Amino acid sequence: MANQYSITVSNEADAVLRRCKDHGLKTSQVISAAIETLGFDAVARLVTNQKVLRSYQDEGVEDV
Repeated sequence: MANQYSITVSNEADAVLRRCKDHGLKTSQVISAAIETLGFDAVARLVTNQKVLRSYQDEGVEDV
């Protein structure tokens, strides 16, 4: 049985999902496929890395 979630995504994620939708893909299937393919460890690592990068950006550290 499928589970339903109500989520909020960033502008960047929204742009990707809109592009998927424009190509005939269902948003829920895109999200599900990405999560299933990556798995917990990769998704958790991506979230952690994104938080670190945003922290650096907020501090004004420039890309190396």
